[in-house]
Amino acid sequence: MASHALDQRLFEKTASLSDSTNSISASTPARIELIDGWLKVIEGNASAEIIEGKLKELRDELKLNQPDPDRVRELLFSLADHTSQIAQGSNTHEQLAGELENLATTLRGLAGMQIVENR
Repeated sequence: MASHALDQRLFEKTASLSDSTNSISASTPARIELIDGWLKVIEGNASAEIIEGKLKELRDELKLNQPDPDRVRELLFSLADHTSQIAQGSNTHEQLAGELENLATTLRGLAGMQIVENR
C-alpha cells in the first residue's frame, strides 16, 4: 500500500484536472500517470477490485488515438459510484470517507466536462 502522502497528492492532482473553462486540461500522459498512481494505491485491496478494473479500462481507453468520449464518461461515472460506495462502507475511516466522497464528486464533474486533447 502506498504512503499517505502519495494518496493525498493523488487526491489533489485528481481534483485539479479541470480548468476554468470546465475542460480537462491535463495531457494524456499525465492522465495515464495519475491512473497508474491510483492503481498503485489500491493494489491488493479486495474492496477496490471493481475500481481497479474500471481504472484499467479507462487507462486503455485514454491510450487510444481517439478515445470514445461516451465510454470515458461512462467509466468516470462508474468509478464515481463505486468510490462513493466504498466511502459509505462501515470500515472506512471518517476522514478518508470524506476524501473519497470528494473524489467521487470530482469524477462526476469530470464526466460532464469536455476533454481537451493534449497528447
